[in-house]
Amino acid sequence: MTTLATLLDTPGIKLPELTDHLESLPHKYRVIQATELNKRQQTTLWDVAANSGHKLDMNYVVPEDAQPLEFFPFEGKNSLPMFTRFQKVFYRLPDGSYGGYNNQALAWFTGPGYYVAGMSGQNPDEIEVDYLRVPDQKPSGWPAIVPNEGFYGLVYGGTKDYLRWVSKDVVIGRATKGGVEPMPNWFVLCR
Repeated sequence: MTTLATLLDTPGIKLPELTDHLESLPHKYRVIQATELNKRQQTTLWDVAANSGHKLDMNYVVPEDAQPLEFFPFEGKNSLPMFTRFQKVFYRLPDGSYGGYNNQALAWFTGPGYYVAGMSGQNPDEIEVDYLRVPDQKPSGWPAIVPNEGFYGLVYGGTKDYLRWVSKDVVIGRATKGGVEPMPNWFVLCR
């Protein structure tokens, strides 16, 4: 059976083939296949998605007609050796800016990982997830907003993530130190 993982193991694979495959799947299987990718496959997906010609914008993560503080989760899997599953959740603030946090099992240890999101200054086709800044508001019932410093800075401190378009429901991301130095950490998100 052809899966996203087997396609990413195919030499010379191109983004349109991956996009067509993902968009042909029922949503349940799109999530399953996106979140089963290993580090090597996520790295390949990041490279294949470069300069795709598909521009991400903030309406991709939060629909234009969404109410302030209405949230939109993406199922995620990162390339770390353990504790790889999470949700990256986005929302629009009343002032029109964007924020979010990481919903994951170790939040009690790592902190909620709040961030401010916006269009990348480095690549106009990418979204930047900036852990150096945190939003000033959050949806009701969410964990308290805390800076990604001190103890909570072990995971999120000093980092910015960048997201690239893969399909209508899937993006690939990569972590950097301060938006400058690429880290050996990737993650895939599926709406």
